[in-house]
Amino acid sequence: MNLKATLLTALALISAPIASSAQLKNVNGNALVAKVKEDNKGVSSIQCNFSRTNKVAVLKDATKSEGTFYFQGPSNLSMKYADGELFVVTADNVSMSVGGKTRTLKASNRHVEDLSETLLACVRGQVETIDGSLKSAKEVGQTITFKIDTDMKVGRNSITSIELTYAKSNCILNTLKLIEADGSYTLYDLKEKTLNKEIDKSVFTHAPAKKRNK
Repeated sequence: MNLKATLLTALALISAPIASSAQLKNVNGNALVAKVKEDNKGVSSIQCNFSRTNKVAVLKDATKSEGTFYFQGPSNLSMKYADGELFVVTADNVSMSVGGKTRTLKASNRHVEDLSETLLACVRGQVETIDGSLKSAKEVGQTITFKIDTDMKVGRNSITSIELTYAKSNCILNTLKLIEADGSYTLYDLKEKTLNKEIDKSVFTHAPAKKRNK
C-alpha cells in the first residue's frame, strides 16, 4: 500500500471495525496509561509544527512532509501541510484535500465517528480507549512509550501496530506511528508545541485544496 498520506487518506479506514466504545485490552490498571490520561485533562488545545514520514516496505526511500498541527478539545483537529494538503476532524465531519481533490464524510456515519474518536484518543492521551491490545508501556529517557497491537483494515492491507510516545514532563503526544503488516509505516512527529492557547475556528473549517503547480 502507498502510505503517502496515511492519515490524510484515513477516510479509507471507515471500513475498519473500530468501536468508539472500545477499551484497550491488557491495560490492567497500568500506571503509565493512567498518568497520561490524567495529565492531559488540563490540555484544551495544542498547536505545533509537525512532520509526516512515510515508508513503503518495497521502496528504498521514505518521503517526508511538514506542516502545522492544531487541536482544540474535545473534538477539533486539523493538519495543514506546506504543500496544500489538508486533513480536518470536527464533531460534524471528517474531511481531507489531497492533490486538489476533496472528500468529506459526516460524523453521523458510525465508522467515521469511530475513526475520528480513535485519532483524537491518541492526541487527548486516552490510550485506554484505543481498539487493540497493549503490548508494552514504559518510560524511555524523557518519554513514555506505548506499543499497541491492532487490526485496522485499510483496503486490502492492515495496520497491525500503533506506537505512541508522550513527553514525560507533561504527557503531551510526541509521535504517532502506524505500522502495516508488511513493515510499511507512517510516522507523525509533533514539535515545538504551544498549549492551551485559543485557536481560530477557521482552522477547523474545511476548504478545498488548491491544485499544485506543475
